[in-house]
Amino acid sequence: MKVLYITYYGLLKHLCQAQVIPYLEGLAADGVEIFVLSFEERTGTRDEQESRMQMVRARLGASGIQWYPLRYHKRPSLPATAYDVLFGTFHAAHLVRRNRIQIVHARNHIPALMALVLKRALGTKLIFDLRGIMAEEYVDAGVWRSNGIPFRLTKWVEESALRHADGIVMLTRKIRDVLRTSSPGLAANPADVEIIPCCVDTRKYANADGESVRRELGLAGKQVLVYAGSLGGWYMSDEMAALFSELLRLRANAHFLILTQSRYELITSSLTRHGIAAERYTVMTANADEMPRYLAAGDLGVSFIKPCFSKLSSSPTKIGEYLASGLPFITNRGIGDVDELLKQRSVGVLIDSFRPEEYRSALQRVLEMLSNQTAIRRQCQRVAEEEFSLSEIGRALYRGVYERVGAMAPREADSESVMARGATP
Repeated sequence: MKVLYITYYGLLKHLCQAQVIPYLEGLAADGVEIFVLSFEERTGTRDEQESRMQMVRARLGASGIQWYPLRYHKRPSLPATAYDVLFGTFHAAHLVRRNRIQIVHARNHIPALMALVLKRALGTKLIFDLRGIMAEEYVDAGVWRSNGIPFRLTKWVEESALRHADGIVMLTRKIRDVLRTSSPGLAANPADVEIIPCCVDTRKYANADGESVRRELGLAGKQVLVYAGSLGGWYMSDEMAALFSELLRLRANAHFLILTQSRYELITSSLTRHGIAAERYTVMTANADEMPRYLAAGDLGVSFIKPCFSKLSSSPTKIGEYLASGLPFITNRGIGDVDELLKQRSVGVLIDSFRPEEYRSALQRVLEMLSNQTAIRRQCQRVAEEEFSLSEIGRALYRGVYERVGAMAPREADSESVMARGATP
């Protein structure tokens, strides 16, 4: 089985190194021949960029994965994206023809547009990996208008991909159920929808040494609240600062550890507004390899995300990371399938509104869980293994999708004939 994986989100970014690459490594170990086409944003100096690319290339090469990075163009937005789509489609078609690739796995909307062209022109099978309802996300973030050209184009791609995909992956049951009733494309497609949440390599987190980090950061004996992930946009910095302010009232020795790739002032300005002294928090950057040991230094986690329609499709990576690290967490309602998870498994607390009394109640309940820290850590890690394990859950489900779609694909000899004719399926 030969698969071309297309991602418009670069492999040099933390999210892809924590999520995409481990999946691909596992599938390659299962015997799938994988080719990756990605779009990489230039950051830092030329030498720094080249060094990062060499490390990723060596990592992928060790698993037999062939990587073809293209440059990501950002501005002006619509023309730049159109250029990337055209150039990426041309490059992808060359890879498909040269390597007789049968399946194209498109990670979200822009790769899906390329994959739709390849399906029509070369007869490849399409796996549409819907990472979120992109058009609504940009509207909810205040970037696009709901009747604007980018919104309408993105919805057209989404509908076309849902209609013509041979395999469909979504992050949450909630968005699957919504789209089954609202999307004509999905309603017309007999393909199964596989739900695969954002998973993590639980083994890396379970054995991480958090005590050494506590010593390094001067956190010994402190109650450590942790946040891991992006800031700004949907991520509610002011509300997280307010939660920590309430924690300080309950635990005078509390400390807030923020692990982010975003600009630090997005959270430090909120903490300052709430009168929280700088010595009460630490903001730092941690790469994918470092994340397990820094999370292991925490006691509890927080995940506050703007509860809007588009977030029904969201599976926050940080939830799996917190649980794999043994951390109970506090979050708000309305984010993907997290509500149902916490109703069924006692590994955290949901809040209904962002008010001081809600924060206090939630914190008191989590602190009660932490009164037997060994037990709650084991419970959290058990849920991580059963719900968010990359090897046991994510990899196995993706392998099943590949096998089902692969069974539809023509044999290699037949595939060569189809591609030579440029036939449509």
